[in-house]
Amino acid sequence: MNVQQWVRPAALPGDGPAHAIAGIFAAELQIPTVQLDDNFFDLGGDSLTAETLVLAVQKRFGVKLQTSVLLGAQTPREFGRLIASLVPVHPARLLIMSVSGSVGHEPIAMIHGISGSALFANRFGKRLKQKYAVLAVRGMGLEPRETPYSSMAELSSNYFEALTSVTGQHPDIIGGICAGGLLAIEVGRLSHEATGKRPALVLIDPPSPGSAWLKPMPDDRMTESRRRQIARKVIYWRLLRDGVSMVGLGQTRLGRHLRKKAFKSALLQAAAGFVPSSYPCDILILASSEWGATTAEQYKGWASDMATMKTVVMPGEHNKFLAANMDAIDAEIIAFLAARDPAARDVQHQQ
Repeated sequence: MNVQQWVRPAALPGDGPAHAIAGIFAAELQIPTVQLDDNFFDLGGDSLTAETLVLAVQKRFGVKLQTSVLLGAQTPREFGRLIASLVPVHPARLLIMSVSGSVGHEPIAMIHGISGSALFANRFGKRLKQKYAVLAVRGMGLEPRETPYSSMAELSSNYFEALTSVTGQHPDIIGGICAGGLLAIEVGRLSHEATGKRPALVLIDPPSPGSAWLKPMPDDRMTESRRRQIARKVIYWRLLRDGVSMVGLGQTRLGRHLRKKAFKSALLQAAAGFVPSSYPCDILILASSEWGATTAEQYKGWASDMATMKTVVMPGEHNKFLAANMDAIDAEIIAFLAARDPAARDVQHQQ
């Protein structure tokens, strides 16, 4: 089933990067908060502050501006519209979907699993979507003429930049299902490095860090033999996908099937054996009883002293875990996010 039948493309909330610019207004004017329609000059801004503010906006969005731009864009909303017109649309933005029914304001990004599909995010319930604007991230390579990303660095940096482009702010709450949990950790790390704040990570039955198979196995070491095995699969499915596309069958059921296989093998090659770096963050792990004991033990060893971690094991097999526990998963996510210490999210990273 087409993803577009279930989720709609995400729109920019608050007129472009207005929320991020409101934060810059507040920082430069040294006041607690700034609303989207607050006027820079009414808030006490002067020519000196205008120069430092415009420099901060230039650095944040990579654009060139004159200080006089504030005469025509005196509020964060107006400034956000201006920046949105100047900043190129990030190509990975097409991967970000706003989940139907979401009415909450704080965005929570949910990253796809090994299949790349964003449809799993449609299973989240009304309670979660009333509190959070749930964004689903699908995989690059599932549609015609798309090429899958080839490494964890490429995947995470594109998802991070795309989410920042869509929401106008660095992602603060990032989740992932299955292999998407590893990607959520990496996107969270990029956000922490950019802001110094502790992101919240919601990992739904993730594989253990460093897992060669991305699931519990008796021998889970990443060996050269395993790497060669995965590499052969990547080449095999890519050649079949490209061959079917060249003869005009890319839009058929076979073409879609081969794109999924090529995507899955590319993601497996990127993620298998990957051990993310630990950093200050708050982690919720929701594990199936099939994977739970292994997952909990492995992540306890991975998390740094600066990370907090809560693990909840729920009944069920990995492949049916979300559908079987939707209400309970929603409740755990809501409780976890509500319990976070707001002050902890503003702790600056100590170099």
